[in-house]
Amino acid sequence: VFALEVLVYTTEALTTVFVSKADSTGYISLLQLSKGTPSPLKTISSVFLAHLVTGRRRKDRQLVVSLFARAQDQYLFPGSIENSGKHVLDDRGLVRWWCRVLDPLLEQESPASNKTQGFHPFLKGVRRCTSRAYLRVPGCDLYETKGFFPEHVRRDPSKRDKWKVSDPLRDLGRSPTFPERCLIPRFPDDPKSRFVDELDDELTEPPPQSQKQESPSKGRRPGRWRSVQSLEQFWELIAFRQECSSGRLVGFLWGVFTPEGPHVNGDSPESFPCPPSSPSQHKTKTELLPPPQSQAEARDSSHSSKSRPVSDPQKPSSSQQHAPRPLVQDSSLDIRPEKTKHYLWPPSSRGEIVLSEKHYHRVHNLLLHLDYANEAIAAESSKRWLDDVALCAGVKTWGQRVVGRKETPAAGQEQSQSSPDKGRVHMLGSGLVRKKRSNGESAGEVNGSAAAAAIATSSADGGVN
Repeated sequence: VFALEVLVYTTEALTTVFVSKADSTGYISLLQLSKGTPSPLKTISSVFLAHLVTGRRRKDRQLVVSLFARAQDQYLFPGSIENSGKHVLDDRGLVRWWCRVLDPLLEQESPASNKTQGFHPFLKGVRRCTSRAYLRVPGCDLYETKGFFPEHVRRDPSKRDKWKVSDPLRDLGRSPTFPERCLIPRFPDDPKSRFVDELDDELTEPPPQSQKQESPSKGRRPGRWRSVQSLEQFWELIAFRQECSSGRLVGFLWGVFTPEGPHVNGDSPESFPCPPSSPSQHKTKTELLPPPQSQAEARDSSHSSKSRPVSDPQKPSSSQQHAPRPLVQDSSLDIRPEKTKHYLWPPSSRGEIVLSEKHYHRVHNLLLHLDYANEAIAAESSKRWLDDVALCAGVKTWGQRVVGRKETPAAGQEQSQSSPDKGRVHMLGSGLVRKKRSNGESAGEVNGSAAAAAIATSSADGGVN
């Protein structure tokens, strides 16, 4: 019914959870949920992202959830748009939907509280953090972008600090002096990445004749674009390029989780190498060196190099012998340790099946070539995909049955909480001064005017047809 593709990128200083694609077949309509019932898909998305955030978050490093919201008929389930029960959100509705998905992650840990809140009990024992969301909608100004925030954020002034009409790219960078091209991450199927690739062509193109005649001291700085000089200018120009200029609004959304305490960004900015000043300096000695190892790792590697010049794939190393194994092991997957200086990968966040990159691309491409046009074909396609995943993992069956329940407030209580003034009676024209009836005006004319006013009032209450 619902599929969510998430890519996790980890470095020594930052963990990025990128939501690549999300799609549904539309057959959730078979549940015949009553009107006004909260969408289970939104709850599933929020809980799954919270599971990744808590499972991959390191105690002294930042974590960011990044996604690109673009309305489209189908992403992962071919032919699902032919299902009449599938409800496809428009561009504005999709951006609002993702803001509501990310909002529970920000609310689960309140800085004003001393204990973990929300619906994720496994957060206990993890260092508390401050969370903040950022939203960019190219082509919309400040006030238009704030209209996409969740409703309770717009109503409550105390919660507005958690949502910003901006981006965290400068704050997440290792050094504020880095060029803009080094601050923008490159994700697959992302318009930011394609625009960055276009701007990178300026680095190899010869400068204009006007710049050649100027003195070398006034020339552009190495490693920087000529046409874009700041991140604000980058967001202004991207509104006229790629999917941002196709006539539909798109949204770039971030959720940043910063642990409380010192050294949240890892090492100091001075310890990171600066971008090369010329193309000949792209490969330096420091870049060719392997990452530093601990004394125990260095001792193990020295012993293994003396005994075996070439690593034996049949004999696992000492670190591999004690590494936790996933529930289902892919034969071509190297079992990695649970924790290093570059990532955190506990067994609880590895899922039931761990596939190699080769097998993952195989099952992903198979999903994109199936058909979900009607219920019978969709059931057959889903069974074929599940069987292929089991074949790649070397198991007979996989998956778990999950049953969730959520208490929803009564209709009257929900209306009173959402809009306290909704039950109040508003008198139309209570502040107007009534005109005194003239002596020559007949009672019939007065009654006719009153009837016309009553009809106009009832039409206004019923809406415009």
